[in-house]
Amino acid sequence: VPDSTPILDRVSSMGNTKETYLPTLQALPGKRELPYLPSNAQLALLVPIVASEDSSTTRRVLVLGSNRAKSFSPRDVAWSRIVAERMASTQ
Repeated sequence: VPDSTPILDRVSSMGNTKETYLPTLQALPGKRELPYLPSNAQLALLVPIVASEDSSTTRRVLVLGSNRAKSFSPRDVAWSRIVAERMASTQ
């Protein structure tokens, strides 16, 4: 797993609390930045896991993928935010 890529850096930056949705990985350079996803992954959703606003907090990112492009609904995105919040509360 890479320690740092432009996409991971942007999602995990201190001021960011928004997810990043990459609906068509094949058309973006993001596919190369997410080598740990399966080769048939068509999309990625990256959600920051924010435990606190303390600057010493280690920032983490929840990365979800799908084998179908543009397959995550707004409900799926909302669900992933809830999962990230729960992961943050168990740190």
